[in-house]
Amino acid sequence: ITVRLAGHVCQFITDSGVFSKNRMDQGSEILFNTFVEQASISSGSRILELGSGYGPIIIAIGRTFPNSHCVGLEINERAYDLSRRNANLNQADNVDFIHGGLENLSIEASVDNVLTNPPFRAGKILVHQFVNTAYSQLKSKGALWVVVQRKQGAPSLSKHMSAVFGNVERVALEKGYWVLKSIKA
Repeated sequence: ITVRLAGHVCQFITDSGVFSKNRMDQGSEILFNTFVEQASISSGSRILELGSGYGPIIIAIGRTFPNSHCVGLEINERAYDLSRRNANLNQADNVDFIHGGLENLSIEASVDNVLTNPPFRAGKILVHQFVNTAYSQLKSKGALWVVVQRKQGAPSLSKHMSAVFGNVERVALEKGYWVLKSIKA
């Protein structure tokens, strides 16, 4: 598939068994656009995406902010393999991928921003684990950015983020999608 994001044309190889194989998911696109418009990214910033799929968000962020270091975490082996191929295809040399679940992260408190379009169909417990893991990975003053539809439990997720971080703000509302942001104190 071909996607135009922040002035960059990106091509992605997809396959069956991966999330949103025929087009970039609308929520993911809204998350990407909100992050690019609102985040303060300096040279050397470290950005992590939890549940990166075949890589469209984190690769496009790497292309948009070439002086950052980006990492995607993906548990689905097929999506992980595709993400690495897609990073090469898009010449995103500043993007790396980790294959595994949340427990496979070992970069605690070294990330400036975490993004996620979490797997809501996997259940509330896992989505809350994404928030908790993001908190442990973020540096002080780092931000978590989450996209969620209201019907998927945006108010409930907002409450959980506020409980974990002590703050939450809805920074975008578009086509039924909320982009929520929490900052680590």
